[in-house]
Amino acid sequence: MFKKVIIQGRLEFGKENTYRKAFDMFEHMIDVRFKNAILITEEHFNEKLLAIDFNRTVLQASSKYFKNSVDLLGYLVQFAISGEVKAWLIDEGKVLAAHVIEPASEKVVVQAYLKGRQLSEEKGKEQDALESLDRALLKYDRHSQAYERRGHVNFKLGNLDDAIYDYEKSIRLDERNAEAYLGLGNIKFKLEKYKDAAEHFEMATKTAVALQPLYWIARRHKAMAHIKMEEFTKAEFDLRLFTKRKFEKADVNFSHRQWAFSEYGMVLMELGKYDEAIDAFDQALNIDGSSSKKERAGKLLNRGIAKQKSGGSGFLSDWKEAAHLGDSKAKKLLEVHSN
Repeated sequence: MFKKVIIQGRLEFGKENTYRKAFDMFEHMIDVRFKNAILITEEHFNEKLLAIDFNRTVLQASSKYFKNSVDLLGYLVQFAISGEVKAWLIDEGKVLAAHVIEPASEKVVVQAYLKGRQLSEEKGKEQDALESLDRALLKYDRHSQAYERRGHVNFKLGNLDDAIYDYEKSIRLDERNAEAYLGLGNIKFKLEKYKDAAEHFEMATKTAVALQPLYWIARRHKAMAHIKMEEFTKAEFDLRLFTKRKFEKADVNFSHRQWAFSEYGMVLMELGKYDEAIDAFDQALNIDGSSSKKERAGKLLNRGIAKQKSGGSGFLSDWKEAAHLGDSKAKKLLEVHSN
């Protein structure tokens, strides 16, 4: 039975002789072990880049063909010096299998990058991370992922010019590096260059897959940039997609659902869609979270305003609860209404 398969990414071999070894391995394995029951062809090999390269490939295939392809990539990756390939097997929207195939050999550049990537997420280890990533790039200066990680560390350290250089270099080396677009968008947002930020976040959504948490981080950040520019129709589109998505608890986006529904409600109010805004605020208030009294009061205040503007009832009770939680604006609205 055929299922949906998505494969994308690139594995770079760095040297021509290593590329040839990988290609010879490919030819041997498809003849001897896989008997051509495979989704990888000679066309995926790029001699100019010395890489095996997948533009986003979406097709229907059997589980056997998918497994064979992942297994073959597992053999080929031992020759690679950088890059990664992601592969998903999906049936009726359910992910049956997901794989990230990336180099993990003892090669100096591989180990330096992996160490730098790990250190990049450890507080207080930023300088160690930079040193390790620098070592990787000295060995192989076409390492898109190493530039992206170095950009991430430089951003954390506040070295924005260096971070921009690293992210842009990463993208020049691999224009499908979604992490680099996201990082560059975050810098532009910090610099209040919201138009540029939105464009980079858009590129992150185009180069990522909706199965990845990164896709939804970029979608959420893009909405934030549009709100800053008062482009509420565009923000509505992004937030509608985000709020309709069902996130697992382990997904980093799960904890942002309450924020998203609340912002969605505000955007809908700006567009005069008050009934929809009420529904959005209902969702925000019904999500269990760590909202402070002030945050809950703000949601109640705004739901009350949406109810009033829609011509419905219940707004006074929302304002009373918000006022009880300490919202001064709700108190003033109650005073005005009572007069």
